[in-house]
Amino acid sequence: MFDSGGGFVILGRWLLIETLGHVDTWSLLAVGTAPREWKSFQRAVSTRLQPLVATAYTTGSSIDQQLPQSRHNWSGQRILVVPLHGPDDRVHAVRLWVGTGEPPPPVGVAAFGVDARARRIEARPHDLGPHFEPDHVVWIGAESFELIERFDGALDLVATLARSEPGDRWFDTATVRARTGPRTLLLAARNPDENRYRWLGVAVDVTDSVAPQRKSFEAATLDLLRGAQPNLYLAIVDLAQVRLVRWVTEPVPGLRWGRGTDERTVPHPADRHRIVRARNDIRSGAERVTIPGVRMATDTGDWLVADLAASPLPIGTTGTPTPEFALVQLDVVDWPHR
Repeated sequence: MFDSGGGFVILGRWLLIETLGHVDTWSLLAVGTAPREWKSFQRAVSTRLQPLVATAYTTGSSIDQQLPQSRHNWSGQRILVVPLHGPDDRVHAVRLWVGTGEPPPPVGVAAFGVDARARRIEARPHDLGPHFEPDHVVWIGAESFELIERFDGALDLVATLARSEPGDRWFDTATVRARTGPRTLLLAARNPDENRYRWLGVAVDVTDSVAPQRKSFEAATLDLLRGAQPNLYLAIVDLAQVRLVRWVTEPVPGLRWGRGTDERTVPHPADRHRIVRARNDIRSGAERVTIPGVRMATDTGDWLVADLAASPLPIGTTGTPTPEFALVQLDVVDWPHR
């Protein structure tokens, strides 16, 4: 129940309040496992209880107390206010429960930070629940998509991060591979004003309310294509820096990528100028470019050889004069030591 700042609050269910920006911008993201897209924190939580949320945020400590008798629906109830810390120890969200007796298990939530310039995501997933590994984790570049089963807004998010305007925010769901099967994560992130390229976010397990999605028709078609052409691989690259955004198929086996690899060192130095020229052609309007016989570094210090073909992707280009992404087809024609 929402009360426009009055005295009511939802009873018996965990509320997730993001605290990613200034207090005036805090919002409700979920009631239990049901997503609430940036709903007003001030409308969702009684004005009498809002100071407890602020205290949990500023102190970083949980609150567990009995509320006083009043005319409000929370009169005499127990209140729990639990802060969620990010990898930088900043409080990214606060979980709030008001009711009697013992609360239900809280919804799984993980806090994360994004360095949009370095394309580095650091997450603290130990509060995400038993379906996920609890270890502190860091992904760089395309590594962040390794557990993604389906995320239709992925390229729009990458484009938003690349532009990184202070005050920007993002809200969407993705299907990810967990250790117990596919799960649905709500992803919410903000770009606070203090650092243009530093984003703060939370991932919420909303599987009980939003069923995981199967692979898209396009992804299933690509799987069939890969089965018929086992040396064919597909990747998406950004056209600003010619960096790998994500693998559409599985990665090329043995190719040197991820773990902080400077992707400019993957193509052979003598082949890089051809890649830059092809990139420029796409940005100038070419619908398809081919680059035969590109040597690419492997983990063992050898070179594999692939014929490349690239085409611009329309996703993420809204309002921009040139394409931002390209789909690259890698047809491996020579494997080292095979």
